[in-house]
Amino acid sequence: MSAEHRFTIAATWDPASKEGTLANADGSLKTAHVGALSLGGKTGAPNPEELLLAGVSACFVQTWAIFLAKLQVPISKPVLDGSCEVDKDPAGGFRVTKLDLAPHVPAALWESRRADVEKTLSLAEKYCIVSKAVKNGLALSVTPKPV
Repeated sequence: MSAEHRFTIAATWDPASKEGTLANADGSLKTAHVGALSLGGKTGAPNPEELLLAGVSACFVQTWAIFLAKLQVPISKPVLDGSCEVDKDPAGGFRVTKLDLAPHVPAALWESRRADVEKTLSLAEKYCIVSKAVKNGLALSVTPKPV
């Protein structure tokens, strides 16, 4: 992979406050993150499960927009709702068990051009970089970095 397409995030975590930070290299993303309240965390910032869902949703809606334009399907500002389910992992702890995306499609367009809309969604699912990584079970590499 070309370095031109390498993305980095610095992450911190403070166990006492149950809060951390995330920042990318150019400073365009800097946010707090917390553990989910339902998993013993707190509110006030996104949790990792929401951040995963946000990455998949952002990539999918952008990719869908590309195919809507290419196939001339008239949805000028694509919108979708996303949801994520977490359940107990048989191996211990918890795991994300389901990601659902619900792209908004005007009812009249769905009725008149359903096949075209379905094709744009199928292509978005096929080419969305982030959802492909999630669906294909991308291998995770963990390498200590002495500092």
